[in-house]
Amino acid sequence: MNSRPGPEPATTHLRVGDVSVELRRSSRRRTVALRVGPGGAVLYAPVSVATERLERFLHEREGWLLGHLATFARNERPALEEGSSLPLLGETLTLHLSPGLAAARRDAHLLSADPARLHAQLEAWYSRAALVYFGPLVQRLTLDLGRQTGKHTPLAGVRLTRASGRWGSCTAAGEIRLHWRLMLAPERVAHYVAAHEVAHLAQMNHSARYWATLERLMPGYQEPKRWLKEHGESLTLWD
Repeated sequence: MNSRPGPEPATTHLRVGDVSVELRRSSRRRTVALRVGPGGAVLYAPVSVATERLERFLHEREGWLLGHLATFARNERPALEEGSSLPLLGETLTLHLSPGLAAARRDAHLLSADPARLHAQLEAWYSRAALVYFGPLVQRLTLDLGRQTGKHTPLAGVRLTRASGRWGSCTAAGEIRLHWRLMLAPERVAHYVAAHEVAHLAQMNHSARYWATLERLMPGYQEPKRWLKEHGESLTLWD
């Protein structure tokens, strides 16, 4: 009687050139999927798929894989230290570490913060700056929208959000929420997100009528929209 072949060795990593890809198998999985992120690449696969087939799968996608890994590598930020550059709506501030400082403080192009509470103080400072910037901008855009539509546009207020994966939102009640990290983008990009949400005060959808409204509110919005899609992951001060 012939014995049945045993299971394949429990491979945990596969290689594509010089790149190591983590392999995660699951008996519940039915498809093969490749995910790439700042921490590296992971290949998800059913337990029944042969390792040889998975290696072919990776080599067929080698260019795509290496390109995405290179993009994440370029976007990795070094640790913040004395003299680090801090973006602000297209400007560049310089970080100064000041032990014992109660709150981050700006003096011309110098932004000082306590190194013991660095992340918290910088986020608080950028959040305050975001409210100062976005409050009047959203009010002005809302007035422009009202003049264009000939209708009173209700604005319930402007608030900040820290929601992951969302740069902004507009509630049915008319409240605009914008992410503080938009302050790290060029000013026209931050302006675009504000205009994008204000346009929802007139059109709570992404219909052709909505995009026409946004075009009137911010002519040429396509360029900053594209920039945000391509570079949004780089808008962070720390990993």
